[in-house]
Amino acid sequence: MTSALLRVRIVAGVLALALATGVVARVRAISVPRAQGVLPTLPSDALFNDTIVHEIRLDINAKDWQTLKDNYLTNDYYPCDFRWNGMAVRNVGIRSRGQASRSATKPSLRVDFNRYTASQTLLDLKSVVLRNNATDFSSMHERISMQLYARVGLAAPRVAHARLYVNNDYQGLYSIVESLDKSFLLRNYDENEGYLYKYDRLPTDAPYYLDYLGPAGSLYSPHPFNPETHEDNPKPQPIADLIRIVHDASDASFPSAIAPYLDMNEFIKFVAVTVFMADQDGFLGDWGMNNFDVYQLTNKTVHVFIPWDKSEAIKPGPDYSIFHTVDDVPASQHNRLMERIVNIPALRNQYLDALSEVADAASELIPGDGRGWMEREVERENGQIQDAVFADPTKAYTNDDYLAAVDAARVFARQRADAVRAQIARYR
Repeated sequence: MTSALLRVRIVAGVLALALATGVVARVRAISVPRAQGVLPTLPSDALFNDTIVHEIRLDINAKDWQTLKDNYLTNDYYPCDFRWNGMAVRNVGIRSRGQASRSATKPSLRVDFNRYTASQTLLDLKSVVLRNNATDFSSMHERISMQLYARVGLAAPRVAHARLYVNNDYQGLYSIVESLDKSFLLRNYDENEGYLYKYDRLPTDAPYYLDYLGPAGSLYSPHPFNPETHEDNPKPQPIADLIRIVHDASDASFPSAIAPYLDMNEFIKFVAVTVFMADQDGFLGDWGMNNFDVYQLTNKTVHVFIPWDKSEAIKPGPDYSIFHTVDDVPASQHNRLMERIVNIPALRNQYLDALSEVADAASELIPGDGRGWMEREVERENGQIQDAVFADPTKAYTNDDYLAAVDAARVFARQRADAVRAQIARYR
């Protein structure tokens, strides 16, 4: 037995013991580079186990819960107890969260385990998001999308489904979504001392396409690139330099000029998954860029992109253009970085190759089943969550709306890979 395999088995054993005894174990991630395609086994894997629909219970002062719902557009925190799988975390903080998904009836929630007790965690997690999926009637877009990023070797938050009870009343089906924080960075990059920024587009902002605003880092952060680590001492100058190169470098010099600031191989694959999933509110969104984080690696100027919130994926359907916001909108709405990639033949071909890889991952067959991975995944998730959706008393749509959204996801899953391959063939 190799030492690496032995370490994995030891950590798995510790996790099993912790869950069996109800003890929240603190187990540090094994140092396995993500590029090798092997992630560490962690205690928090149990919370994101997607073979089941979890049950989460919040115990909160009834007046506080009503106040949170009445003031759902604010970010005020309220104390409560969080219970899951026989474990209880006392005095956590919850608040309303989201943009278009905010709701007075079924709030989307951020849960901070350490809001009132700095050292408190659940399974070494400081926080999670409970997403209400208000704009995704299937409640599947996020989970399927994030799995596909992971299937092609990219960092993406873990997602599972849960029935949420508040003061023992069923609040509805939610998605448990891993927070993009230092724990996430350590799990995926085996380091977390770099600079993490959330692209924080506000509803009042004009669409932004990575335009060059000037040489100073302060023109880009704290808005729209909001620091999530080193909040009191961000260093956004490398972001400004990256965007300057996107605008100023010649085609001949662009690949070498951008290399110190962007992991181009990973970025192209990130965009390929985003486009394959027809995400109309992502990096190449219909309303400008949205829903991603950027991480500047420790002691480097190079950045990687991390996906977030895929509620609006799948909706445009299987024929969504693989060059969306490049060849199907006015030039003023072109994403500046994607435009550079498309106009440089070597990078354009790399993007098409990445799309082909993603299509293969989404349509991968198993013996005895003619359905591809994504189509099988739609059926698996539907089988898990349908009863919980039908019983959901606070959802903003009908059961027929849910069934129609699942049917649309089936069609997308069945047809998207071939539609993408046909577009690739036309552009070769």
